[in-house]
This record gives sequence, C-alpha cells and structure tokens, in this order.
Amino acid sequence: MTDGDLIGQCLGGDRSAFDKIVLRYQDALYRHVLRLTGNREEAEDLCQEAFIRFYRALPGFDRACRVAPFLFKIATNLWRDGKRPQLVVVEEAGIGWAARHEPERDALEAVLRQDLLEAMDRLRPEYREVLSLRYDQGLTYREIAEVIGTTSGTVGTWLRRAVEALREALQVAEKEVAR
Repeated sequence: MTDGDLIGQCLGGDRSAFDKIVLRYQDALYRHVLRLTGNREEAEDLCQEAFIRFYRALPGFDRACRVAPFLFKIATNLWRDGKRPQLVVVEEAGIGWAARHEPERDALEAVLRQDLLEAMDRLRPEYREVLSLRYDQGLTYREIAEVIGTTSGTVGTWLRRAVEALREALQVAEKEVAR
C-alpha cells in the first residue's frame, strides 16, 4: 500500500492507516533525530511532535509527494528551534567489531570510531544534518534541500566539505594510532 493510499484512508477516518505510516517511518525518523540531538528522550519527543504535526498537516499534504522528506523536515525544524546538542552514532543490533575476534583490529577500529565521533561533533551543525539525511536516510540532494531549506548545490557543497573534514580528521587519527 502506498503512502498516498494510507493518507487517503487517514483522511477518510481510518486511524489504523496513520498507525501504519508511523510504523513505516518511525525508526528512520528516530535515528535521524537521535543523531542530531544526541539525547534519546529528546529524540523521542521530537519524533512524537513531528508525527503529530504531520497528522495535522494531512488535509493539505500532496499525496504525490514522499512522506519521509516531509517528516524529516518537520523534525529538523523542531530540532533547529531548540538546542543543538552533540551528534551521536546509533549502534544497530548485531553490528560491531567483536564478532571478528581480532583484538588488535578491534582496538584500532574502536579508536578510529571514537575519532570519527569526535570529528563529527566538531562539524558545523548543517554539515551533520546533510550527512545524516544523505547517508543515514538516503535522501536525494533535492530532498535534503527541501528539508533544510537551501539549494541542491549548497547541499552538495556541504556534503563535500563535511566528508573532506572527516577524511582529514581520520587520516590524522590513523597516523597517531600507528605511532
């Protein structure tokens, strides 16, 4: 069932259709907001508020549009209206280094991962936003531009600068670890 179909059912009074929309997008939206806020409780609150605002906006929502970018825009704007805490990495269940049982490599990767987190924390907030929306959520440059209120060209520039800054930080970190 498409998002447009579910929205049509919602507008027709079927509350379970909105539950399906929430189930479809809650995990991705939560991961995105958690990366921005660095706080699980705040991320949960922002997600809940984003879904409430989306529900209220349903009567005017263009069913031909994708729901995800609209939800990310609502949540990102809510986040921008508040504080900008540090970015965090959300660890997925079952993903990690320990399963390989290579202690030296595991230790190196743990150090590099920490260096990456620290480098990401030092990025400008807009760089963190575009990194999350592009690489975590898979949005296109155009969709990201709509979410954050800028142009696709600016999105591309910010992504390039963010990746360059992270690459440089990791190269420095690798050299320090190799010593």
